[in-house]
Amino acid sequence: MSRSTLYVIKEITSSFLFISIIVTSIAWLSQALRYLDLFTSENVAASDYFFYIILLIPKIANITIPISLFISIIYILNRMREDSELLIYWSAGRSNRNILLKPILIFSSFLFILQLVLTIIVIPSSSLELRNKITDIRSGGVDYNILKEKKFISPVKNLTIFIQDIKSEKFSGLLIQDDKNQLKPITYIAEKGEFKKIDNKSYLVLLNGFMQILNKENGEISEIQFEFYELDLTPYYEKGIKDIYPDEMSSKDLIMKIMNNKNDTEEFAVFQNRLINPIYIFILAILPLITFKMVRKPDSKWTLPIIFISMIALFIKFFEITMSNMLITKNDLVYFNYFFPIVLIMIILVILYTEKNVYHRFRSFI
Repeated sequence: MSRSTLYVIKEITSSFLFISIIVTSIAWLSQALRYLDLFTSENVAASDYFFYIILLIPKIANITIPISLFISIIYILNRMREDSELLIYWSAGRSNRNILLKPILIFSSFLFILQLVLTIIVIPSSSLELRNKITDIRSGGVDYNILKEKKFISPVKNLTIFIQDIKSEKFSGLLIQDDKNQLKPITYIAEKGEFKKIDNKSYLVLLNGFMQILNKENGEISEIQFEFYELDLTPYYEKGIKDIYPDEMSSKDLIMKIMNNKNDTEEFAVFQNRLINPIYIFILAILPLITFKMVRKPDSKWTLPIIFISMIALFIKFFEITMSNMLITKNDLVYFNYFFPIVLIMIILVILYTEKNVYHRFRSFI
């Protein structure tokens, strides 16, 4: 591998890492803030919330990697042109494709493998874990970390807890409203209490208090005093996910179902899209090189060519998403979905290897 190839790869890598970190962070932050109210209302501990938003990263990165690569290559091409680095290679008789195409293909091949790993292995696993985490949060009872002083919280459905004072895991001044039985809601009032967790089940041990039971059918209120009462805070519905969506299924399971003809149209489409979508990264990687075919000379302005190429990239990304969705209902399109990105790559390479300048065609088009 020549020094010039290593140099271009190094430049693309540094700009890609910088841009991808920024773009991925912005997208990740927007998703994290989007679910902040949900987790606040569920009174989730901070550790659970951060674990949840970390699981969002693989899916977001899979979207931002091709976009970041396209932007980074546009940036590097423009910088090398403005710094007259390309003129040095041109004076040595080397064309743009010889200078840039090889390192771009090498780097995009690495990202292609990375995307395959994400789509085939990481994203299905993280998506399933993500939904399991949400289910666990909503069915895992009360954790000590979410109990607050002088604040009404509802850690599970139909249960509200108020605590006047908290010292370690011991409380004073407790008011608990249990509406699990809509016809007979129960109100617990206790002077003191203590939090316990046994076998992944949460309990509140109430001391010196009473409970009021309202019978809504006849309007009567019954009161029971107690010195010691153990209140189970674990919800009464089963944990875990019974139904797994196709995008959460492992690729191995999807392959087995497809081979045994036990798959539905969505499962077939999901597996094929995991293989097809990473191919588009090669298109977005080599597409910026067409800008060199749209200008007459090195010092020409790049504004219109870059805008034109960016519009094409946007259309290709939109087409990729559209065809992925259409494949769910029409599995017969699978061959076209493979065929289109490969043919498009070949068309771009043919354009790059033609000696004729396409400036006039670009001018006539706009």
